[in-house]
Amino acid sequence: MGDQSQQPPVRRRRRGPSRRVRLRRTLAGALVLALLTVVTVRLVGRGEAEVPTAAPSSSASSPTTRGTTPAPTVAPGNDDGEPSTQATSSGPAGVPQNGTGKIRVVAVPAVANDVAGRTVRYTVEIEGGLDVEEADVARTVQSVLLDPRGWQKVDGIRFVNVTPAQAAAGARVDIRVTLASPGLTDKLCAPMRTLSQVSCWNGQRSVLNFRRWALGDDSYGSDVARYRVYQVNHEVGHGLGHQHRSCPARGERAPVMVQQTLSLGGCKPWPYPTGA
Repeated sequence: MGDQSQQPPVRRRRRGPSRRVRLRRTLAGALVLALLTVVTVRLVGRGEAEVPTAAPSSSASSPTTRGTTPAPTVAPGNDDGEPSTQATSSGPAGVPQNGTGKIRVVAVPAVANDVAGRTVRYTVEIEGGLDVEEADVARTVQSVLLDPRGWQKVDGIRFVNVTPAQAAAGARVDIRVTLASPGLTDKLCAPMRTLSQVSCWNGQRSVLNFRRWALGDDSYGSDVARYRVYQVNHEVGHGLGHQHRSCPARGERAPVMVQQTLSLGGCKPWPYPTGA
């Protein structure tokens, strides 16, 4: 038989994934991205304002060690916050994103405080447009600051309230405990990013985010009142020069300077500076 020339094999055109397969892959990728985004927002949103866009002069983390706290830096106060839009109800459970943007000093009940120590003068301030009883907020903050388990015993200090009239006359204020809407919190805490979710210390202010004040946090479950004790003590602690701490051991009470809103790290929630 004679030689026969061989024809080159016919190459079949390789088909790519079907349209249905491509669609499934796209949807799967989008789902993964969405889950990662939700997790990231949840982790950041539960922190204590610790994602600065630039190194702030006053931050929530002071290098001062516990027990050697210097007197807070004093600067002229300003009882008016940055202007914002009118109050809107855009948060969960009717928590407004913005109040009036105006902050005013509120009266605190006159009570005896016979503790000896270095004087730390404080005001309680509330943004307008928040659905709170000013007297209740003032009593809560005062009771936390004067509690025997609080900073007075730890730092050897004595909290003294500055009245609205004294503040208006220019009296010295060391720490301004300020309840602010999520929107104003973001402004008062800048350049730290609070994402309308968490609180901070900045300048002279222990800024208490009204969203956390109203709703609490998962770390304290349904016990919103107990979370408020932690919220005040943690942010005032920064004002006294205390930095963040870590959970010392699983199952123990968390030191109040642990970022308990972010993670308990295996500890049990504890809202006081002593007893952990």
